[in-house]
Amino acid sequence: VATQIIQGVAGLQYGGITVTMSHLVPALKMTYDSLKKKAYRVAKNPEEYLQEEYKEKLSDGIQTFMYQVNSMFTTQGQTPFLTVNLYINEVKEEDKRFLADIIEEVFKQRIKGFKDRYGNWVAPAFPKLIYVLEEDNITEDSKYWYLTKLAAKCPAKSLVPDYISEKKLLE
Repeated sequence: VATQIIQGVAGLQYGGITVTMSHLVPALKMTYDSLKKKAYRVAKNPEEYLQEEYKEKLSDGIQTFMYQVNSMFTTQGQTPFLTVNLYINEVKEEDKRFLADIIEEVFKQRIKGFKDRYGNWVAPAFPKLIYVLEEDNITEDSKYWYLTKLAAKCPAKSLVPDYISEKKLLE
């Protein structure tokens, strides 16, 4: 649904669009809750089943988002100039885990790239990623440091993400 909205908006304007991945958190939470209920009904090891299914659904969802963004065109005949904001502190504390999972998967897939129509692995041009540096991710002992380390691996493949300071953002 998000990519359909992006395409609709991009087709009616010139210039770029910026979206946030936080809008995916409610859907991911619902998916997690649904999988949790199912895990205790069908699996011998419910926690293992839950984690495997959750990671698979998350990966499939982000992959779909990335492929759709890179295969859609505006009325100008080009891929929409899309920027995705990756900012953990824009959601409530209880939702940060889900947003962190989304951000992690975005980085993993950006590092991996995807296959073009000829079967070659390529680094996607879009979406452009902006990763917000904040107190929870800027030092080695911070909770989301693993995301910052993963973000640092991306530029070797695709020249993203760009970084922005939460402190400067809030000013």
